[in-house]
Amino acid sequence: MQKRLVYDIFIGLLSLMGAIMIILELMYKLPISVVETFYYINLIICYIFFMDYIIRLGLSKNKINFIINNLVDLISIIPVFGISKMIYTLNIGMVIDLKLLIKITKVVILIIFIIKFKNKIRESVKINKFNYMLVLTTIIIVLAAVIIALLENMSFGDAIWWSFVTFTTVGYGDVLLTTNSGRIVAILLMIFGIGFIGVTTSTIAAYIINNDGRKKRKRDFKDETIDFIKYKIDNLDSLSDSELDNIYKTLKILKSNNKEK
Repeated sequence: MQKRLVYDIFIGLLSLMGAIMIILELMYKLPISVVETFYYINLIICYIFFMDYIIRLGLSKNKINFIINNLVDLISIIPVFGISKMIYTLNIGMVIDLKLLIKITKVVILIIFIIKFKNKIRESVKINKFNYMLVLTTIIIVLAAVIIALLENMSFGDAIWWSFVTFTTVGYGDVLLTTNSGRIVAILLMIFGIGFIGVTTSTIAAYIINNDGRKKRKRDFKDETIDFIKYKIDNLDSLSDSELDNIYKTLKILKSNNKEK
């Protein structure tokens, strides 16, 4: 069970790496050597995602349900930097703007990577709701900044500042939006921000209180394991037969260790 958690975090970090490369390539004019390096790294990441998807597909009992429930993992297999090269080689420039098509493709894959990152690490961070809210808030702010930087043709630094100020509903007004699309994104971000600020504030307060409680009593491996099992049981419908078997074996070991004491 612990190995599965570590593996999911590894896949999640690869997704985050892919997202960061796309953001850098969208926001800055990188040297050809850097773009080529990103191309090969992206191929390696997509190959790992492909093998991960194929293995899990092979182990699944219901293939159709697996494909439907894992569309994000399927789309993440697409090598975005390779797709960009392919688009340039196709004769579709007379129909639509090639640069616009490539940007749209990269933004779509960027969103997929971010969703995959969130999905893969949520089991580890949901144990600590403060970390979960922190990661989710960061993802929303960065994603909004990327979209605004593209729509408003501004630097990523200005966009991330605008996104943070708007999300927190502070609204200094030092960065102004000029496009209707950008204003729609701003409205959505403000609506999300109002709710998230309240939830995040209460989560931080709960985290501080719980953290103080933890300091008063040292938690051993048994307590941490039971907490993790409780979390897994709360999501009983998503557990596989092997995971249920692992939970049973873990509880049996804990019980036998307790008797020995």
